[in-house]
Amino acid sequence: MTVVVARRLIINPAFRGRGDWVAKSWRRRLRPKFVLLLLFALCFAGGVGAAGALVMADYRDSRAAAEAATRHQARLLQEFVARTLDATELMVRRLGDQLTTPPVGSLNAEQNAALRAALAASPHLANLVVVDGRGQVVTDGLAKLPAATSLVQHEWVRAVLGGETSSLSLSQAGLDEASGKVVFSVSLALRDVRGRLLGAVAALVDIQTLAALIDEQDMAAARPSLALYRMDGALLAAHPLSAADMGRNMSGLPLFSTHLPEAASGTFATSPSEGDLRIVSYRTIPGRNLVVCASVSQDEAMAPWRQRSWATLITAVLVLGLLAALSRVMAREIRRDRMVNQALRAANRDLSRSNADLEQFAYVASHDLKEPLRNIASYVQLLQRRYQGRLDEDADAFIGYTVDGVRRMQMIINELLVYSRIGTGPLTRGAVQTGVLVSTALANLKAVIAEAGAVVEVKGPLPVVVGDAGQLSSVFQNLISNGLKYRRDDIRPELTVAVAEQGEFWRFSIIDNGIGIDPQYHRQIFELFKRLHARDRYTGTGIGLAVCQRVIERHGGEIWVESVPGQGASFHFTLPKN
Repeated sequence: MTVVVARRLIINPAFRGRGDWVAKSWRRRLRPKFVLLLLFALCFAGGVGAAGALVMADYRDSRAAAEAATRHQARLLQEFVARTLDATELMVRRLGDQLTTPPVGSLNAEQNAALRAALAASPHLANLVVVDGRGQVVTDGLAKLPAATSLVQHEWVRAVLGGETSSLSLSQAGLDEASGKVVFSVSLALRDVRGRLLGAVAALVDIQTLAALIDEQDMAAARPSLALYRMDGALLAAHPLSAADMGRNMSGLPLFSTHLPEAASGTFATSPSEGDLRIVSYRTIPGRNLVVCASVSQDEAMAPWRQRSWATLITAVLVLGLLAALSRVMAREIRRDRMVNQALRAANRDLSRSNADLEQFAYVASHDLKEPLRNIASYVQLLQRRYQGRLDEDADAFIGYTVDGVRRMQMIINELLVYSRIGTGPLTRGAVQTGVLVSTALANLKAVIAEAGAVVEVKGPLPVVVGDAGQLSSVFQNLISNGLKYRRDDIRPELTVAVAEQGEFWRFSIIDNGIGIDPQYHRQIFELFKRLHARDRYTGTGIGLAVCQRVIERHGGEIWVESVPGQGASFHFTLPKN
């Protein structure tokens, strides 16, 4: 045989107390104030993170747009320079062919006309200059340079006259004395059929044409700087171009030392150690040994981004400030609501306790008064039976008043007991045939109906509801009894019991053709002990309608009256369908 020993688990009170303390501690931490603070902190962190992410995404987009703009400018500059050089080379070679026959030393009128026509047809040129083998001016397109003026101080003159070939030469930027413009030269040595040097012709390209190239573009943000270099670092042209940059060699720039050896085109950013931070795009010109650059200042290119970033940050600060103010107001309102709710709960507890005490008092008082009142009634009735007619008339009247008062007191006590039981006792809920309740009430009032000669009509089948059959029966009996009691003397009493659907409720109606009720008393008649008529005309304690109201409200419905004095009254009450 197996014996099972059951042990009772005993929980240490210290652990139970510790668990309660932990639960209360968490409840304190999860008060609305702390929840609001936590939500504000989360919103603050989320707002800052979102604003930061938005600013950084905008930065990347703005940086990418600036790089794309410089690449676009570099491509345009490459195409422009290539077309310009092609057109200038073709023109210079044609002029070279025309100027070598007869020799350069003395140009005829036809050659001078051809020179000026070529200059007029080339708006990108500042001047056309022809020099002899010693570097002295033969003529120029503008006819402003005196003949025999030496130009050997210019790089293009030295480069062309000291060369061994007849290839084109591109020289660094300089000032053209005839036009007063900054130019770079495209020059060609002039040789006879034996290869002897006769002189040179140079097309001086106006650097300002680069500015026109920029002006034709939509540069809503930063305006780029453009530059044209030889591969050895010599600066041929730039816009803008300062006097200090003319004739400089830029071979020490990262463009030539780092980026060109790696790729023929690209985009990079200069470092702080190089001075002004710039975004640079470059492209080489195939077959020309040249490279073009387009660059923008990072400060200028990113200025719109900085403005948008400040606007975003200011908006975020304003939103967070508004959120903080709103959180503070909400915390204050929640604290006030909590205090009001605490006071309301305390008042409700006090009211519930007071109502319970009053109901208990009414029940106990009524119950305890019944016994002494029964004794008084018994002895007064005994006096009435033994001494009625044997004493004087005043004594008989006094005894009658006492008997009547005791009887009314018994009725009031019984009604109070019923009223108190309705408020304190539990509802015995079940399916209730309201038709059966009305039939029972009519059977109980059969004698009163016959005495009044009343006609009672029940319209249609009455529904089944869920509730306490005993309490609902008292409602029907009270209302029908009142309809019979407060009848008019000049017409036959008529009562109608009807029902109709009203949303989730059944609406019951007891309609009579009695004396009616003044509208100012439609609410007061449901108060305890409220009577509108003298006792010698209409009997009662003034508790019946208060009982009806309490029963209906406990069942989740409402009760009210519609009446006009002299035209009867209609009592309505509702009961839930489910």
